[in-house]
Amino acid sequence: MFPGFRHFRFLAFLAPAICLAADTPAAAGWMGFRNDTSMTLVVQETVSAGRAGKPQKIFANETVRDTPAAGAQRTFSITDAAHPGKPLYTGRFAAPAENENVLYVIKPDAKGGLSIEAVKTPVGVSRHRPKR
Repeated sequence: MFPGFRHFRFLAFLAPAICLAADTPAAAGWMGFRNDTSMTLVVQETVSAGRAGKPQKIFANETVRDTPAAGAQRTFSITDAAHPGKPLYTGRFAAPAENENVLYVIKPDAKGGLSIEAVKTPVGVSRHRPKR
């Protein structure tokens, strides 16, 4: 009657079976940045060979997340969006292990710069909700 649905039962069985047999765990760790300053910041990763990654604008009290490969070191540059030529912070950030989440909280310090606080939580548990 409907020739297009001839293999529907087979595909309906095959799709969930492939999803269940996948090697990657569903609860991989994430890393993120939360801007606890009053200014708009730009976070940009420096990829291998000195290339700059795509800049990510983070507004005041905003959180962004990424799911990187576990255990890698990543280098980021954080600048003020109003003054992009002068980095406020440049450094290495450890990517989370497979069983943890890492939230880097960006706060202003007394000298006019930034301080970074790493907050680690197990996968599936989040003590820090993004600010609204």
